[in-house]
Amino acid sequence: MNSRFFDMLRRALPVVPLALCVSGQAEAAPSPSLCAPDEQVAFSCPIARSHKIVSLCLAPGKATPPAARYVFGTPSHPELIYPAEGRARANFRTSRLSYAAGTGGNAYSFVKDNTKYILFNISGTGLENSGMIVKPVNKLDASAELDCKPSTAFDALNGRLLLDITRSWGPDPELDGNVLPQTKVPPKIK
Repeated sequence: MNSRFFDMLRRALPVVPLALCVSGQAEAAPSPSLCAPDEQVAFSCPIARSHKIVSLCLAPGKATPPAARYVFGTPSHPELIYPAEGRARANFRTSRLSYAAGTGGNAYSFVKDNTKYILFNISGTGLENSGMIVKPVNKLDASAELDCKPSTAFDALNGRLLLDITRSWGPDPELDGNVLPQTKVPPKIK
């Protein structure tokens, strides 16, 4: 069993009773995004313990495959925009993630300068986790994982519809039907 699944489950358990108490309340407003006003928000969330936002934006229109843009940073200072110029298809991939006990999700990935960027959304019974992973190409472990602030991940389209729209990007063979790469945790010093 993947230890990442248990880490997500451990993080989600304390919020389950609270979620049961507020389940009848109105839905929260959508997360902020770094998408342009004419773009469709495919995925966006503020990063936990940070003022930064990560967004995946689809170009307007019904082009197949849809042109997309990844933006990371703050509204006043985007740190990474991919592709850098215009709205190109680039090399985006879309994948279904598979975990035990009916837990799964979606991942959207691309490679830039020998680094893979993965946006993910995982859910299951009492479990919700979204964020971004940065991983060197040809390495097993991720170099960084940035989780979304709890309950803030937003996609304007439901996961199934978004997956159908982005299916023409093709799957990421490393991710499709699998679990996310783990961030290497340094050993504890005693």
